[in-house]
Amino acid sequence: MAVSWRRIAVPAAAVGVLVPAALGTHALLTDSNDPGTPPAGIRAAGTADPDAAADDGAAAAGPQGAVVAKPSNAPAGSGRSVSVQLASYDAQRRQAVLKPSAGKSVRTGDVIAAAPNRHAPSGALFKVGKVTGSHGGKVQVATVPATLPELLGDQKVDRRAALRPGELTVKPLSSGVSVRNPSPATSGPATPSDRAGTPSGEPSTPAGDGPDASAGASPSPSATASASDSRTPRSGLTGAGAAANAPGEALSPEARKKLTTLRLGINVPLPKGVEATSKSPARLSGEVTFRPELIFQYNKRGGVNLLPERAAIGLGGSYSYGWQVHGKVRGTADTGEVSVPLAAVTGRHVFWVGPVPVVVSTEVTFTYRFTAGGRIVLDADQRTTGSFAVGAKYDRGHGWQPLNEAHQQTKGGTPHVEGAATATARVGAHAQVFLYDTAGVGGDLSVHLTGRAAAATGHGAPAWALSAGYDLKTQLMLQLKIFGIQIVDLRTTPFALHDERKLFGHGKLPPA
Repeated sequence: MAVSWRRIAVPAAAVGVLVPAALGTHALLTDSNDPGTPPAGIRAAGTADPDAAADDGAAAAGPQGAVVAKPSNAPAGSGRSVSVQLASYDAQRRQAVLKPSAGKSVRTGDVIAAAPNRHAPSGALFKVGKVTGSHGGKVQVATVPATLPELLGDQKVDRRAALRPGELTVKPLSSGVSVRNPSPATSGPATPSDRAGTPSGEPSTPAGDGPDASAGASPSPSATASASDSRTPRSGLTGAGAAANAPGEALSPEARKKLTTLRLGINVPLPKGVEATSKSPARLSGEVTFRPELIFQYNKRGGVNLLPERAAIGLGGSYSYGWQVHGKVRGTADTGEVSVPLAAVTGRHVFWVGPVPVVVSTEVTFTYRFTAGGRIVLDADQRTTGSFAVGAKYDRGHGWQPLNEAHQQTKGGTPHVEGAATATARVGAHAQVFLYDTAGVGGDLSVHLTGRAAAATGHGAPAWALSAGYDLKTQLMLQLKIFGIQIVDLRTTPFALHDERKLFGHGKLPPA
């Protein structure tokens, strides 16, 4: 029986292999034991910093050369292994310039996957729709969208990776926010930094065991890298990146976890109309720690069906909020319907499937909001720890479903709540997750502390309560068709989780 051949272009340092289409690509794209590490010889291609990319004349094993190509329609016997460089790329105009190795060629139908580089900071995945010209050893092509099944073929990939300092960029957006660099010498709960995992959203850290969960009181904010300081670098974790990239592999799991935990110090004012209490000026302060993990799953076996059996993409991780909320309200106070931004965090990770780079990126914006109405005094010092996952998962039997998982626990000292009103402080995280330069899923995690108080009635005593909870929402978007699966626009469909639990209280409050 005759079989067609796919050709696979790998970086110059890798070995090209001809793979029969009837066998799929698993003969070359084996599931590496180290899912976060590119194959030997192309480690530079995994850099998350586009500014670290080499010049156009760099060897094919450099960032521009971290490209895999294979035509799905090549005639039998014509497949050849090819190394190519991504000389330029314009996703909007759907144009690219490729530089194949000497004596090699680029053809219609080639599927190109590139790790992040200065031409494609989020990586690139496309198919050669047409060769439009060539000059000086470079080939100009018109691109068309490609899907993961066209790139990966028959594969099983199930991974979850904690973002390392060199893969994160942090930008404070409020004058009361500081970025605290992690220290490799600090120990913490043991969790592998890059591992195979399920997309079920199961937390990497049990509820109550998030970053610094053992700490008792909320730490005081630091001005280490505040946004009001003009010396602040845009990347708050740059200083620790070198330590993580070089000796990080030799660190203990505890030290690696600290290196993958983002810390934001918060000391922001509450809105106009909120006065100081007897214990503190009006403020929301403390610390937010977050250990972001990117989730990617792809599972397709041989057969007539061209779609994967399972797939998933998402963002998860553990978090800890050290709350210090102090304020006295006589009337109404509100930061506004739109939450105030605290900081923007961007991260990117390359999941290497053999020599193939699968690039997953995330953008997370932390926000806060404070609302109150009536007359209330609130002094609370609590620590909330938990874990969550947002995203989307697919299987042939049920189609696309939201990836919604949340676990939370709040502990602290007895608060002071009095008056006859309600006050709520929220810290939110709006996240989006991307595959290459294509949007995929979005989600919102909102964690809150709420104080309620009611005046005495009759011969009774005043009543009060402090509660904590969360809201988690996921949005699925059209661009999930990158998995080869067409879906309807589900952005207006609510996929939400909600939980609220009373922490402290006295007396019986009227219904909210």
